[in-house]
Amino acid sequence: MKVAIIGLGLIGGSIARRLRGFHNCTVAAYNRSEESLILAEKDGVIDEAYQNAGDAMENADLIILCLYPQLNIDMVRDNISRIKDGAVITDVSGVKQFMIDNLSEILPDTVDFVGAHPMAGREVGGYKSSTDTLFDKASFLITPTKDNKPESIALVRELAEYIGCKHVVTTTAEEHDAVIAYTSQLMHVVAVALCDNPMIERSTFFSAGSLRDCTRVAKINEVMWSELFVENKTELAKRIREMEASLEKMAVATENGDREELEKIMRNACEQKLKWLEER
Repeated sequence: MKVAIIGLGLIGGSIARRLRGFHNCTVAAYNRSEESLILAEKDGVIDEAYQNAGDAMENADLIILCLYPQLNIDMVRDNISRIKDGAVITDVSGVKQFMIDNLSEILPDTVDFVGAHPMAGREVGGYKSSTDTLFDKASFLITPTKDNKPESIALVRELAEYIGCKHVVTTTAEEHDAVIAYTSQLMHVVAVALCDNPMIERSTFFSAGSLRDCTRVAKINEVMWSELFVENKTELAKRIREMEASLEKMAVATENGDREELEKIMRNACEQKLKWLEER
């Protein structure tokens, strides 16, 4: 088996580090930066290095798209003639309906795209930040469609388990995008909003850790995240409006001096958090 990884950054590099022995595969990788390819070859992580995506994709049985969503689509479109019949394509993108809708217009019936999203990451990117433990105990979401072949879905599930993911969850693209807008994208919105407040300039010696914790993901790749926000704009806008409603409810209770209402809101939030922790 030949596996092609398109994009050898944090996620692509970390997948490559765990692939050795997977179906006795040959690992080919495309990356724009030659430096990352050289390092990956030196590390013994990949077998073939390419600065042309089509060369990496050619004759690949499994193609893993690890670039930004639109770049993933562009790479497939530009190299469609290099993708062999029977190939399975998957991805690691944080938006799924966007990927499915766009790739369904490009790919022939002989190539199967199975959307996926490993729930793992770090605040720093690039191949140098990749690790062979990134996916340990992580969740891995698969968003198949009615057109996917069972064996293609099974291969992506097997990949997820092989790289170390503990929970492999099958869901719909709609459910994925709705929930990820809350669990991931909204968290970045909140962190950015907190740092967009001029009060942060006065807070250096006024925080025992809460501000640091709540703004961890504000160290953000603005190019990637702005793209993800827009590609999932309907669901993310809903989550932002829901957050606004919760904030307004607490603002009104605070202004009215209504401790009973505030305690009720806090008690409910605490119960929800504890329930969430128990289910993990």
